Parts: sequence; structure tokens; C-alpha cells
Amino acid sequence: MNRYFEIIVTGRQLAALVAGVALLVAVAFGLGVGVRLLQPVPEPSHEIIVAPPPAFPTVSPPVPTEPPPTPTAAAVATAVPTAATAGKPKPQPTATAAPTAPKAAARWVQVAAFGRKDQADGVRNRVVALGYTPKQVVVQPAGGGKFRVRVGPFPDGESAGRVTARLRAEGFSGAFVVKPGE
Repeated sequence: MNRYFEIIVTGRQLAALVAGVALLVAVAFGLGVGVRLLQPVPEPSHEIIVAPPPAFPTVSPPVPTEPPPTPTAAAVATAVPTAATAGKPKPQPTATAAPTAPKAAARWVQVAAFGRKDQADGVRNRVVALGYTPKQVVVQPAGGGKFRVRVGPFPDGESAGRVTARLRAEGFSGAFVVKPGE
């Protein structure tokens, strides 16, 4: 013999059931948000997040303020040897390129240094994802099997300082300006 049961729910009971489920969902959501706010912020992960490029102006080399001097005819003229000076050869002046101003030492920003190249490449990819061009972000081998991740070159310390501040704000707290020649 089969038994059948019938559940009869009135409209009022059904509305109370739906309201109760909605209230439970709202309370669970509120507790989840509250717990999230109480947790400490974790260190940044090594995930690559693609963001739009920043609105930083591109750094161009300094433009010389005055044009280089042009060679004159007197500087290029050669001396004609005479009989008295024929025994001693004199060095002939050669035409040289116009003297250039000494190139200002370029500045770099070191983001990090690692013992493994794959770690350095990972950080390089994260910095490129911040909007720097792949040519600006390099991985340089250093002594002792270390690999440096550097951004640059920058024409002056002020530009390098701005980039250092931005990288620190993006989670690279160890970023610093490298002095020329280091």
C-alpha cells in the first residue's frame, strides 16, 4: 500500500518563507563583508594584472641649447712643408667631428634583485604591466648569481625619483634610485 502526503502552503506562508531566505542571504553577505574588512591586507601576489598605460609623459633626452660649432676653413687647412721642415714630419690636422657636450650620466631605478632569473622576469612583467615599455624595464645579471630588475634610463634624478615613488605606491617597496656608474 502506497502512502502519499500532501503539503499545503498558503500564500502568506510562502511569502514568509521567501522573505526568510532573503533575510538569511543578506545576513550572510553582511557577515562576509564584515569579516573581509577585519582581515589584514595580504602582500601583493605575483599575478600579472593588465592595466591601461599610465598618463606619464615619455622621457626624452635633453636637447642641446646651442648648436655645435662648425669647423672653419682655417682649422681644416693643411700646412705646406718647406725645405727646412722637410726632415721633420709634422702631424697633419685631421677633420674631427664637432665636439659634443659630455653625456649626462643616466639614472636607473632598481625595482628588485633576485637569485633566480625566472623571479626577476616575473617582476619585470609586472612592471611592464604598469605601463612601462619593455625596452625601459631590463633584467641585468649582477655578481653572485643575482639578477637586477631596473627601469630607465632617466636623464636626471628628479625623473627617477618620481618613478621610484610610483613603483613604491604600486607595491615595490624596495625600489630605489641607482647612482650613475653603479
